[in-house]
Amino acid sequence: MRASTLFGLAAATATSVSALPHAVTARDNNPGCTADSFGDFDWTISDIVYNTSIVFSTPAHQIPSGIVQFNLTNPALTYTADCKAYSTQLSGFFYGDIIYKCTEPSNSTATTFTFNAGTSLLNVNQTWTCSDEDAEYPDTFTYAGAVNLTMDCTKTSYQNPDWEMGQIYLANTSSCTQEDVVVKPYLATAIA
Repeated sequence: MRASTLFGLAAATATSVSALPHAVTARDNNPGCTADSFGDFDWTISDIVYNTSIVFSTPAHQIPSGIVQFNLTNPALTYTADCKAYSTQLSGFFYGDIIYKCTEPSNSTATTFTFNAGTSLLNVNQTWTCSDEDAEYPDTFTYAGAVNLTMDCTKTSYQNPDWEMGQIYLANTSSCTQEDVVVKPYLATAIA
């Protein structure tokens, strides 16, 4: 078994994802998987949304919630990873210190991410196995990448002037979107 490092750390501003995804057991045998993994590799991150809501049911009781979600497309795979995380951490919701798992239709892939809402830094980490060139000795790839998002946000605030118990007293919401981005890995390893 040989291991090779394809890229070194190239992004000084990128923080590393501190834990790699779980081991991948199944194999993706779609044609071109290995060649596309070794090629000029970029992820596409699409449908990026970051929303927050802080609702006060009374002047002293708040209910915070935040969500970040996006789709991650790997050119070597025939499906996308659906990445979504919820948070109730005040007041920034996401601080880049929790690793979230993405959902994907194949167990031959494991994708994780972290998000820091204060800096808009999104880190992604993905491991996948290709058996299209050699079913007996497949290639396993682990790549990490990061991007600073430049989201367009709309904020709204509402305060109920005639508040009574059982009604919303105050609500602050934020809705942010981002154009699709292309991310080149700053760290890539392959085991064949």
